[in-house]
Amino acid sequence: MNPDAATVKLMEQFRAVAHTVHTRTNARMNAAGLSLARFRVLSVLHDSGPMRMNELSAALGVVPRTVTTIIDAMQEEGLLDRLVDATDRRATQLKLTKDGVRQFKQLRATHDDVATELFRSLTNPEKTQLARLLDRLQSAAPDAAAGHTMHHEGGD
Repeated sequence: MNPDAATVKLMEQFRAVAHTVHTRTNARMNAAGLSLARFRVLSVLHDSGPMRMNELSAALGVVPRTVTTIIDAMQEEGLLDRLVDATDRRATQLKLTKDGVRQFKQLRATHDDVATELFRSLTNPEKTQLARLLDRLQSAAPDAAAGHTMHHEGGD
């Protein structure tokens, strides 16, 4: 089954918009001396609470070695701590420090500003419709998030 030209064009537009969103968000994060990859780590730990490295990697859809360098740097900067896991003393849990929570809030504000700028041209009903359509696409491709790769610290 060959896709029609309109479907192929839609895929190209979707990729272009996704690239623009990623690039613009990462540029704003980099301007603040941070990265989108770091924001994703902070966001997961902020929203989920302490977790093991393998749980964090799974939540991000990447392999553990992908986040190790970022985690090491963030620990060195005092943004997170490695704690002994109470249920398995051989394992460690990652937990945000007060500075990590503060940086997350700063990055969240930057992230939200970029979102406001990017979607300003849409009306509220259009945003609702787009959200519904994207939910349908995500449901049709449940493994799409697992294929997402995390970019290394410092940008793309």
